[in-house]
Amino acid sequence: MKLVLCAVLSLLLIGTAAAGQNNVSIGKWRLADATSDACFANCANQNDACKRTCPATLGAPCQSACDSQAQTCRQSCQNR
Repeated sequence: MKLVLCAVLSLLLIGTAAAGQNNVSIGKWRLADATSDACFANCANQNDACKRTCPATLGAPCQSACDSQAQTCRQSCQNR
């Protein structure tokens, strides 16, 4: 009887430990998603700020350079 009780208790502890690890994993994914979202938002803000500084006479080349910087920024967010 003691052997059966010990076996059941061991299985319950192992199951609880495994479930705890899954929750940590899910938490890490949520943190990664939030970090990625913040990175993309930062890229968008930087792009908007860059485009606001473009003079009217050099609008197209300047905005193109801003877009290129934003693309590089977004790619760095994906690599995290």
